[in-house]
Amino acid sequence: MKKILIIKHGALGDVILSMYSVFAIWKHFKDYEISVLTESKYKELFQCLPFIKNIKIDNRPKFYYFLKYIKIFKWFYKSDFEWVFDLQTSKRTNLYFSILSLFKNFNWNGIAKNCSHPHLSLNRKKLHTIERQKDQLRAAGISKTFNPDWNYFKSKISKFTIKKPYAILVPGGSKHRKNKRWDFKNFLEIIKFLEKKNIISVLVGGHDEKDIFQNKKKYNSVVNLIGKTNYSDLAYLSSRAKLILGNDTGPMHLLVACSNDKIDKIVLFGEASDPTLCAPIGKNVIIVKENNIKDIMTENIKNLINKKKL
Repeated sequence: MKKILIIKHGALGDVILSMYSVFAIWKHFKDYEISVLTESKYKELFQCLPFIKNIKIDNRPKFYYFLKYIKIFKWFYKSDFEWVFDLQTSKRTNLYFSILSLFKNFNWNGIAKNCSHPHLSLNRKKLHTIERQKDQLRAAGISKTFNPDWNYFKSKISKFTIKKPYAILVPGGSKHRKNKRWDFKNFLEIIKFLEKKNIISVLVGGHDEKDIFQNKKKYNSVVNLIGKTNYSDLAYLSSRAKLILGNDTGPMHLLVACSNDKIDKIVLFGEASDPTLCAPIGKNVIIVKENNIKDIMTENIKNLINKKKL
């Protein structure tokens, strides 16, 4: 059987956005065996997709860990891929092409110099991630686009017992980019606001964000799941939520993608990122942006919620 390799590292949000391209590649090459080269933290995510046959872990090694690189290169050589789709398009993956192409002939779709199917658009850095990758795939002859089937990512049952109705709040974000976080006191105000509407607030986030919410005894309407969910849990919870509100962070992309189309998804942006390039995609996604994310007013968010008449 002919083989394809898809390369994707990076931030969770970018990985979620790349699923549009992953599904397009699969639909175009139905008879091929597809492997993914990614980081260990995304193994569980790609395992949700039954058409991904192999997942090779490629965590970012230090430059002097040359043995790890050699192992990856040996694996690549033995795998005999006909196509490689570089959805990361980084200096690191360009280096992979430069070295691997010395020993193997294969089709490479990306931006590496001298690759067989390069994405040459001068506008690529000004395009939203999804549009940029669609344009890249067209260079490889993949013109049809497909929406991912997000049901693959959802748990069949939930391990959490949460009374309905509930809203999902995402108050955290990268610990290295605190300027992407709306002040948590604002989320607390929204929690009180939702409580008056008899809506439970479900807080989600990563393990390193557990210290965000420390006053749970004061808020009976809060279910604190920060650090307790996996990808499938988030997908399941979002599909039953009445509202999703959060910062521009990786889990927000998955929540938006797997949610009910009819509910509002409010995503908060500051100057740290540009929603025209990386915003979550879906129906009823509301982007709220200020140069300083702290300038986003809680009253504005309340008004948006009130318009939906929850």
